[in-house]
Amino acid sequence: MRTAFVAASLLALFTGCGDGLGVSPVTGTISLDGKPIAGATITFQPIEGGTGMPAVGRSDDSGTYTVTDMRAEEIGSGAAAGEYKVGVMWYEPGSTDTIAAEGSSDSTADARKAVGDKSLLPMAYQNANTSGLTASVKAGDPNIFDFDLKSDYKPGK
Repeated sequence: MRTAFVAASLLALFTGCGDGLGVSPVTGTISLDGKPIAGATITFQPIEGGTGMPAVGRSDDSGTYTVTDMRAEEIGSGAAAGEYKVGVMWYEPGSTDTIAAEGSSDSTADARKAVGDKSLLPMAYQNANTSGLTASVKAGDPNIFDFDLKSDYKPGK
């Protein structure tokens, strides 16, 4: 009886007690017209009624990204199993030199200015509801989602 209790306790510990907080690895690549893009932010938004939490990642020089659930400190990187709408943002790099020249010492303003204001993707990709991109994250599986975006994309096209 004692062995069964210990086994059940260990199982609950390693499976997250059935609370749905477990995440699975999610990675892939982001490209535009077949060319990898660096510095893009990708967001996974749970489809309405889903149990997952938003997850976000950033592409490196090869266009590769890995997403992290918004509760990363509690549960680690990855995304919860479920259906997601996906959005991608990619902006022209800004310059913190402009802020420094204006005499601002506000680090928040510096951070905002470091991101350019010109999107390098069609605006529809920024909103997970209009991007046309989806992902179905499976529990425990390595989930790989490659997104080849099109520079002439328009929703419904």
